[in-house]
Amino acid sequence: MLNILFPSLPYQRLVDPMWAEEMDTARHYGHTVGLFDAEQEKLHQAPNPNYPSLYRGWMLTGAEYQKLEALTPLLVPLAMYLASHWANGWYQAIAGFTPKSYFIPVEERSAILTLLRSHGRCFVKGLSKSFGTDSVVSSLAEYDHLLKKHAVDSAEALFVREFVKLSAAPEQRFFAVRGRVYGASGQPFPAELAPVLLALQSRWFYTIDVAYDLHGKPIIIEVGDGQVSDTKEWTVSALYENVVNLVAAVQEPER
Repeated sequence: MLNILFPSLPYQRLVDPMWAEEMDTARHYGHTVGLFDAEQEKLHQAPNPNYPSLYRGWMLTGAEYQKLEALTPLLVPLAMYLASHWANGWYQAIAGFTPKSYFIPVEERSAILTLLRSHGRCFVKGLSKSFGTDSVVSSLAEYDHLLKKHAVDSAEALFVREFVKLSAAPEQRFFAVRGRVYGASGQPFPAELAPVLLALQSRWFYTIDVAYDLHGKPIIIEVGDGQVSDTKEWTVSALYENVVNLVAAVQEPER
């Protein structure tokens, strides 16, 4: 079993409603649950010392995750969390299986312009999040609009990707636990991407988002930490039955 920690409403001993179904599901499968109030930097309900702890909730900054880790030992240590959560933690390991990308400081507009001149448009992300439909940029004016609309800090670095046209096939989210990978409703992981699992083997609990180009070739859109990845096409029950319960069954990784 696990201690599974969910985000609380700020300054309250109530689970954030977005995570209420998961909390009920975790209890159904016998896990101990608790709440993490990131605003107060405290846990509501002490974790069971006989069980390891896993976080399932909103994205945390490195500093926030470190504070949570100081409150209770986590199965996924900080370095492993960042290696999956931040693009600069995983991109180089799988560069051959994902669109060519660049890490560009916000203020280096000349680098953005060079990419636009070469490719017509590009896909602009933060190191750990997308900007939704605003991410596709075709001009410096659109780039500047993105920065202003999303209040992007001038000190940040951006993850800028060459634009790839994708097929209409839906994107798939796979959850991986110690190199074993699972798709919603049992979808198999594309055989062409199998080397990625070896390249990412130092990460213990993570997600891989897969899409297909116009020729039907699978490509990796993103890697993420399994604790802060949403369920997408998964049902909550399937996630716990097929993935989270496996997390509970494996041994704690070496730190």
